[in-house]
Amino acid sequence: MFLARVLAIGAFAATVACSGSMPTNPNPGGQTPSPPPSGTVGVTIQDFTFSPASLTIKAGTTVRWTNNGPSAHTTTSDMGVWSSDVLSVGGTFDFTFTQPGTYPYHCSLHPPNLYPGFIGTVTVTQ
Repeated sequence: MFLARVLAIGAFAATVACSGSMPTNPNPGGQTPSPPPSGTVGVTIQDFTFSPASLTIKAGTTVRWTNNGPSAHTTTSDMGVWSSDVLSVGGTFDFTFTQPGTYPYHCSLHPPNLYPGFIGTVTVTQ
């Protein structure tokens, strides 16, 4: 009985963690990124900011983060929904949002407690 509960909780946690979206086209940098899919919305990472910092998109939209600054960065969901590799100069990370909701994020290398303005939010509508 205990094992069944543990397995059920684990399956639920995996479903919650993996629902809502999917990463596509990671490019940590140093190589030419592939063209973004049609309808992709772009976010630039530069000078310890995400620009735009807030987006509102429809479900099914892909967001592409591109690091245009001299420092390495990531895009990391506050809720564990996605986490890019470290993006060097020119690096990109695409993520397709499939579920409505509000998705706050940050750079894991430069956390909000040290860089309070280095945060972003994606709001996904139906």
